[in-house]
Amino acid sequence: MWAKHKQAGFTIVELLIVIVVIAILAAISIVAYNGIQNRGKNSAAKSAAATVVKKAELYNTEVGYYPIGMSALTGATSTATYKLDGIVYTGGQSSSTPTNAVVFYACGSGNPVDTNAITSSNVTGGRIYYYDYQSSTILNQPYGIVSGTGIACYGRN
Repeated sequence: MWAKHKQAGFTIVELLIVIVVIAILAAISIVAYNGIQNRGKNSAAKSAAATVVKKAELYNTEVGYYPIGMSALTGATSTATYKLDGIVYTGGQSSSTPTNAVVFYACGSGNPVDTNAITSSNVTGGRIYYYDYQSSTILNQPYGIVSGTGIACYGRN
């Protein structure tokens, strides 16, 4: 005759508990992944800025003054030690730094009234701005002389 078999399976409450636990674990891993991603982006941005600073210092050593714009570094001959490749940058004065690029600012002595007033004879250093993903702020790495009275910095390509 008919044998009684106990039906195997999960109750709706058990299934809901499993779904809730999986959702909690997914939320935790997404937050952790975003933090890891931002730390990676931050390291890359800081490294790009440090590379530009090192190339600008090499330029100063070889040429005798700091570069007026990024084109002095990116347009250098392939044999120049200060040749800069692989860095996304932007020039010009703006109130914000793009999150995917560095911004080059040349700093000059005296009281330049515009970007054309900074020349090879009065450029004293510069600032490389980059976006900090962890604090959502704009940071910079200076080189040469960029502080004191009479110093003005302008974005240059």
